[in-house]
Amino acid sequence: MDLSINIKDNLKLNIRSSALIKYQDNYFISKRKDKDYYSIPGGRVSFNEDSKKTIVRELKEELDWDIKDNELKLVRIVENFYKIKENCIHEYLFIYEIEIDKKYFDKGNFINLENPLMEMKWFKKDDYIKLNIKPNLIKDIILDNSFKHIINRD
Repeated sequence: MDLSINIKDNLKLNIRSSALIKYQDNYFISKRKDKDYYSIPGGRVSFNEDSKKTIVRELKEELDWDIKDNELKLVRIVENFYKIKENCIHEYLFIYEIEIDKKYFDKGNFINLENPLMEMKWFKKDDYIKLNIKPNLIKDIILDNSFKHIINRD
């Protein structure tokens, strides 16, 4: 059971975990074909699942990658406050950074295994930071990957 709770009418609480995935000077990102922005892979934390295990599970489900939770470095905890149409979302987002093995990089670009509308691509650092990425603060991690707690109101 995902930790996404409808509080009332148009109020929602989400708890998510995402991964900034890199290989040398290359960064991995996803984009739904029906959206105009990119996002980093991840998903909702499930009940009784810690945020690291969420990343391990999501990368297995979406990419068929076998990642160990000790390879993940927590770089941000983000309290996001935003609206989607009439819905007000309050979200806790755990962002981990991982430097992956060459075998995963060599697989190249592909479609998400769970969602055929989701394209997964590699970009060089200079091209990556020019992309329309949500939340925009993801780009800051490339410049400073020290741990930070951020409050983000988009």
